[in-house]
Amino acid sequence: MLYGVPLPRRLELDERIHLSVARGTRAPQRPGVVGHSTAPGAHDAPWLDSRGLRISRAARLWLDLASQLDLVELVIAGDYLLRGFRQPSGRRTPFVTMNQLRDEAASNPARRQGRLISAALDLIRERVDSPYETRLRLIVQSAGFPDPIVNEPILDARGDTIAQPDLRIPGFNVGLEYQGDGHRKNRSQWQRDVVRRRELDAIKWKTIEAVALDIRNPGHLLHTLEQQLRERGWTGTPTWPTLGIET
Repeated sequence: MLYGVPLPRRLELDERIHLSVARGTRAPQRPGVVGHSTAPGAHDAPWLDSRGLRISRAARLWLDLASQLDLVELVIAGDYLLRGFRQPSGRRTPFVTMNQLRDEAASNPARRQGRLISAALDLIRERVDSPYETRLRLIVQSAGFPDPIVNEPILDARGDTIAQPDLRIPGFNVGLEYQGDGHRKNRSQWQRDVVRRRELDAIKWKTIEAVALDIRNPGHLLHTLEQQLRERGWTGTPTWPTLGIET
């Protein structure tokens, strides 16, 4: 897949190649190829040249994926493209910006997936590290809790960073962390996690850890989150489930 965009299993198993041509040109039709015709955007050309190949720009690719993905999957793809790739220096370079995604969508208003694209644009966030983190955030949002902040550092009294949780509920000293197998298998990571939890306990911060089972069946996780928020003064009303988020 171009740019390494994470895709659902059903598409990973599809070995066909998707080729797009300018509208007015006959789309290719041959075994193993899916042809598409596309109109040029109102801004940049929808493609770029890479190593002798003409490939879709990241913003156009995301827009085209709307015909293949559901809401959650499209948000995952958008989060990934905004996060980008890691350079040798450790810095991240995004494949696309939020403005570029919005501009590309605005230049193609007649798409049949317009409502899906609009909904996904409202849910995409920067600094998301994994598809599981995206799913966790969407579950929390769809349950009616305060909109989580993504990967924002927690500072101590001296201004030093203690932790950077995957999700932070603003104003309530509550965060959520998705724990993949890497945390369990990596000894040094496990030790850092232990020290970090101790430092967070000292400032009355509660971290709720989530695993893959919570993504598939989030009821207990959401109950725990509500309980912690209530103890800290939250008076809202959960609305789970409302968006029909399915994993």
